[in-house]
Amino acid sequence: MSAKILIVDDEELIRWSLSQDLTNSGYKTVVAADLAEAEAALEAENPDVVLSDLRLGRDSGLDVLKAARRGNPELPVIIMTAFADLASAVEALREGAADYISKPLQLAGLKITLKRVLETAQLKRRLDRAHQKGLDKYNFSSIVAESPSMKEALAMAKKISASPFGTVLILGESGCGKDRFARAIHYGSPRAFEPFMEISCTAIPDNLLESELFGYEKGSFTGAVGQKKGLFEIANGGTIFLNEIGHMPMALQGKILRALEDKTFKRVGGRDDITVDVRVIAATNEDLPRAVAEGRFRQDLYYRINVLTISLLPLRQRKEDILPLMDRLLAKLSAEMLKPKPELSPETLEQFQTYKWPGNVRELRNVLERMMILDELEFHPVAAAQPAHIARAQAAAEAPAPAKADDGSVTLPADGIRLEDVEKDLVVQALKRSGGNQQKAAQSLGLSRDALRRRMEKFGLKEAIGALLMLAFLAGAASAQGWFGKSNPKDKFRSANEEKAKPMMEKAGAHAPVLSGECSKCHADPKDPAKLTMELKPLCLSCHAGKAEEMKKANVHSAFKDMDCNTCHQPHSSDNAPLLISPVNELCATCHDPKDEAIAKSHFGVSAFEGKCVDCHNPHASKNPKLILEAKEHIPFGSRSCEMCHAKTGSDGKPALKTMPSDSCFVCHSNFRKLGTSAVVHQPFSSGDCTTCHNPHVSKRVALVRKPLADICWNCHDADTLKDAHPVSRHPTSKDGKTDPRREGKPFDCASCHEPHAGQNPKLMRGDIFTLCAECHKK
Repeated sequence: MSAKILIVDDEELIRWSLSQDLTNSGYKTVVAADLAEAEAALEAENPDVVLSDLRLGRDSGLDVLKAARRGNPELPVIIMTAFADLASAVEALREGAADYISKPLQLAGLKITLKRVLETAQLKRRLDRAHQKGLDKYNFSSIVAESPSMKEALAMAKKISASPFGTVLILGESGCGKDRFARAIHYGSPRAFEPFMEISCTAIPDNLLESELFGYEKGSFTGAVGQKKGLFEIANGGTIFLNEIGHMPMALQGKILRALEDKTFKRVGGRDDITVDVRVIAATNEDLPRAVAEGRFRQDLYYRINVLTISLLPLRQRKEDILPLMDRLLAKLSAEMLKPKPELSPETLEQFQTYKWPGNVRELRNVLERMMILDELEFHPVAAAQPAHIARAQAAAEAPAPAKADDGSVTLPADGIRLEDVEKDLVVQALKRSGGNQQKAAQSLGLSRDALRRRMEKFGLKEAIGALLMLAFLAGAASAQGWFGKSNPKDKFRSANEEKAKPMMEKAGAHAPVLSGECSKCHADPKDPAKLTMELKPLCLSCHAGKAEEMKKANVHSAFKDMDCNTCHQPHSSDNAPLLISPVNELCATCHDPKDEAIAKSHFGVSAFEGKCVDCHNPHASKNPKLILEAKEHIPFGSRSCEMCHAKTGSDGKPALKTMPSDSCFVCHSNFRKLGTSAVVHQPFSSGDCTTCHNPHVSKRVALVRKPLADICWNCHDADTLKDAHPVSRHPTSKDGKTDPRREGKPFDCASCHEPHAGQNPKLMRGDIFTLCAECHKK
């Protein structure tokens, strides 16, 4: 349908020429010479756009603009003038003009402007209609609430919607109306005119869920041919609805937690933080406290989403809502199917109220739809509510577990049995028979591996089976001759994959089982390297048992807590110890961007680090916040008084130090100032760079030295040259852990005989060698 344009100009020739040209271009036109005619045309013709001259004799185009907006605030108005100036343009746009063009008119340019203005107005009308449709469909009045519990839930939802803030958690069985409550909260809130994005955490594969939520950068994985925004980014300003959050993978829960707490996230493969303003509404039919106790749901995420909670009871527990729901659903179905609303008998209504409704409101609607289509007026709970195959499945679920009769057929015990108990027992038997191999267990049950994993989570078997398998593995390994006594025969997996295994075994940075050629410790099937002897978590803990204790500490790194070791480590070999995927700082930067404002602020503005992250932070767990090493902290570092040693960080992000050591180290350690005048001064000390030997932040060693003193000394002093000439090289107490009998609480090392900073004797000796020896050797 062609658009109608109202042309307002006091010059007849311009009105006629514009009308002719626009009519020839497919538009309908209406003309007016002054404000009065324009007002009459606005009321009678209802144009789609107004094209008005700024000067209309005694009237003004701005008066036409105001008249148009009084009748229809969304009507676009374009102002034309031969007296273009900045003031009039600003005034017109401030009054709400869609555009401002100068005379003489360029007809081609005018048509482009008209097309753009009309498309914008049409798009806005569509958005307004869609929004109004959402308001009409998902307002609070559309929710039936006759029972006390639903009235309470509805009152809570109305209070929540009055504010644009706060995370909402909706609990209830499938089909109870969690989705409708979520949408009603959105459309009843100040965020109603912004996007509402919904995602089901069970409908999308685990490996795609993160990219759907947070988006991805071009080239971040195979098939990522361009940048894509995630739902959090699209929903900016509005609401995101995480349906079935109880089934979200553990690996993703930590990232969701950060998005909830900081409103920031990174796209998959991205380095920059993206900040959004969204309200998160989560819903689940899971028992979240139980999921937390079983290790299937993060406790911190549960506390973060459990802020504003709405609990919806199943339909069988709120019978007062059944008949009003029926009445509303029948009226809606009748209108959709163009059929009269059926009148149901009192017996049928009684049956509706006594039925248990395991599918809740969703099942009720399906039953009524079936009755309307088939013109049935009687309700048969099994036959009407469900197709035959579903009815048989439900009957089987409610019946006792089967037993074998003499002829091999399946019968049921007289006293009955729970189907879930039978199913759980079969899953446990399959796992035991397969030795914990989930693929084989799933095949023996006729299930996919994912279906088996869901049942393991459902019955709380995942952690228990993992622990039992780990104990079985340790017991079997301890009894094997490969650990005690004679060596194992040649590893089967290694024999089958000798060509690939040999180069890995020869690498210096290889994993211990790889170095020893014991590939079958980890790999279960020589033909399928992807099949492991057990789940990754118990497998890693079977060798690194001490790491289990670290998980109990107050602060645990998220990747370590999930035991997703492959996030940071290579399973076979690496040039970056200990088996790291990349150098430690590059690895940390994949999740913690050093240029991030919060991170830079916590590091005194430093974003270009010269040391390693692990110099100060434990990569796994720590009792200290921010995973700071559990060791002796330098006093300025412990009190976070960075300005005592650091100057203000420059724009390059590199650490800036005050003059060392005069304006930094010597401020506290003033007794070292006089050592610079000694007869012999150690070169690192005279250079003023105390950090050559000492960690300025935190260290587990005496005097905050970076590593064992001998290792520091051998960096400058050739160990091969001193090996035979130096007394300590063959000294029986020059081993780690031996204490110096002359210096209480200190190890026996280079400092036992040499001054580390300055002294009066050659070679920085603390005294002549005979005196030093005599201090320990009284002979």
